[in-house]
Amino acid sequence: MAGQLLFTSNKVELKTGVVALVGRNGSGKSTFIRSILGDHELTSGEISLDGGPIEKYSSRDLSKKIAVVYSKPQLFGDHKVQEVLLLGRIPHQNIWGTNSQKDIELVQNVAKNISIEHLLKKKFQSLSDGEKQLVMIGRAFCQSTGIIILDEPAAFLDVVNRKEVMALLKKVAKTEKKLVIFSTHHVETLQDDCDQLLLIENKEMIFSSNPNKFKELISKAFKLES
Repeated sequence: MAGQLLFTSNKVELKTGVVALVGRNGSGKSTFIRSILGDHELTSGEISLDGGPIEKYSSRDLSKKIAVVYSKPQLFGDHKVQEVLLLGRIPHQNIWGTNSQKDIELVQNVAKNISIEHLLKKKFQSLSDGEKQLVMIGRAFCQSTGIIILDEPAAFLDVVNRKEVMALLKKVAKTEKKLVIFSTHHVETLQDDCDQLLLIENKEMIFSSNPNKFKELISKAFKLES
């Protein structure tokens, strides 16, 4: 399932692969994400999603195209992890919100792939911050969208789990031909974490698909030159 985003004002086109969204604090990373989700009105240009203006999509249709993982895990009361993962299936269900056997099997497969099977019967609120974030990423996978956007997905993960998550995102993007966009402050590992860079500097988007140039572009933007 492929996803495609086109930003006409900057002539940036994103298709499949893992894209790191980088910029200094206040550069507009959050605004960028909100614009894609239709929560921020554009002042210029247009965002095109799979060939059509993004503002033409209803919230439900957009949720079939884009899944989002925020940096702070959401609250789910007494819901168990399996129930939280099943929430990712809502955009694809009828008005009764009935979980099919296919939905349940998909959730179980996602849990297995990201090694959280042992958490399925636990209550979400009893988990550690790192475990909660893994579940939120799993819920996004369960949503079966062509595009996944993650806001600081490794913010609450230790080094080992962070590497595993980033490797998983690359694997999913490659094997399922998805577009994965994640904002991050971990610029020192970008060459390993992604294959594309979207740098926001002075309200402009700079795109590169050459990992060998990532360090140079970031050094200039963050004024790190010696």
